[in-house]
Amino acid sequence: MRNRVITFTRMTLRTNKPWRLLRTVHTAFLAILLVSLASLSCTDLLPAQEISVASDEDIAASRPLVPGVQQATGQDSGQAQGKEKPAESVEDKKGKLAKRKEAEINRLAAHQEEEELRMLGAVQILDNEAGYQWLASLISSQPLNCPLKSRDKWTGAILASVERNGLPICKEILGLAASIVSIESGFHVDPPALDPSRGETMPSLLDRAEKELHQKLGPVMSMPPVPQLYSSYKQKYAPRLVGCRTEGEIETVARDLACELKRDADSLPRFIRDIIHKEVDKVTNVVKTKGSMQLSFIRARQVMKDRGEEFTDAELSDYMYTLNGGLDVGVAALKPMFVQYAARYAVAGNLSWLFFVGMDYHYGPFSSRNMMEQIRIRDLSGRRITLDGDFLFYDQEGRPEDKDSETLQAVRCIFPSLPRDVIYNAFLLEKEPHYIYSDLHKSITSQHKERFGETPFAVIGELWTGNDTRLKHGFAWKTRIYLNKLDRYLNSIPWDE
Repeated sequence: MRNRVITFTRMTLRTNKPWRLLRTVHTAFLAILLVSLASLSCTDLLPAQEISVASDEDIAASRPLVPGVQQATGQDSGQAQGKEKPAESVEDKKGKLAKRKEAEINRLAAHQEEEELRMLGAVQILDNEAGYQWLASLISSQPLNCPLKSRDKWTGAILASVERNGLPICKEILGLAASIVSIESGFHVDPPALDPSRGETMPSLLDRAEKELHQKLGPVMSMPPVPQLYSSYKQKYAPRLVGCRTEGEIETVARDLACELKRDADSLPRFIRDIIHKEVDKVTNVVKTKGSMQLSFIRARQVMKDRGEEFTDAELSDYMYTLNGGLDVGVAALKPMFVQYAARYAVAGNLSWLFFVGMDYHYGPFSSRNMMEQIRIRDLSGRRITLDGDFLFYDQEGRPEDKDSETLQAVRCIFPSLPRDVIYNAFLLEKEPHYIYSDLHKSITSQHKERFGETPFAVIGELWTGNDTRLKHGFAWKTRIYLNKLDRYLNSIPWDE
């Protein structure tokens, strides 16, 4: 790794991407308020998300808007004006978008097969026994520090997860997976609920969550019957939460709380009950990242679905808190980035492409690749767009919304005659390896190369963590800290031995 070359594009963004812990009490109390204050809208009671704002000082200054190009309005300029159709339900719209995405993936599937073949020629493949011996020889060394007494079971489980996901036994995936497990959980199947190195305690976490709740809702907290319900639930569940030592234990308390909320809702009017049943999943799945590799639960659902496996939320959560399950789901999420970056970046003697895989696992699928694409779009359009790796808007379940994002509007500015659906269909692939094979991506890269020269395939941005981190630790930090830690771990591994 001594000859690595990492391309950085400095960016400072505020984002609400998931972090390890936990808005347990906050979310639970909000659910209580849903029971007692159904006359308020759900959005009035839910935490406000931060809006990402880019600071682009280290990127070339923005150019003026392209003259004569009308700004996008969310409707195609050539759309026929007809009779107003009945409004589709949100779920129907989401279902149609999912089908459009699936069709695009199937259309471009052959390219991914070719990419996997290129990856096989770029990594250091070992047989099963050699892979086991190599990983076992380093997994308990600093800084990975897997406990010696559990070294063999973790080594075997990591190899099994690699094979389970159809990846070759190679040094690169073994070393990266072991590094992520060490960084994210310290080789705990059920990770600690708190980071002991920061001197945090569960009571202080709960106190901070409660203060934030009062700050957000203010007078609502004193409206009858909120104080009584609040006190009742707090007396019952706060002691149990204080006694939790692991994320799995918190998950158990959250499920019990969700069940009680559902029972309470059954005695309320139907419209109130419907609100409770809609929002109570936020309590059930309050632990946002799970297992030894701390994968976002939303992402875990998707990667298992992509692999053709069906889990209920409870089944998947339980699976992620097992030795083999946490690794299996985590490596499944790593696989698409691992294959594409290896095929695109890997060269003999330089393993810097592993940083892109690790950072995209941590921040979001293909974020590094997509941020570079947004830079190209920004250059070509002259628009100041947020550089965050997301081309589209997403709902709280991680599903794309059919709205015009800044990035989509900027692309319509570059290609004013291109139908919106063509752009949107390509952007549906932004979290998949297939995006780079879309005609849209090829057009963007071709025009940018002609005007500005060659660009790297991906960049690593400097980003701010969001509300969940501040709630857990009392402050936020930049993802550069994670990058520096990943740097230290990957450079400690004897890749040539």
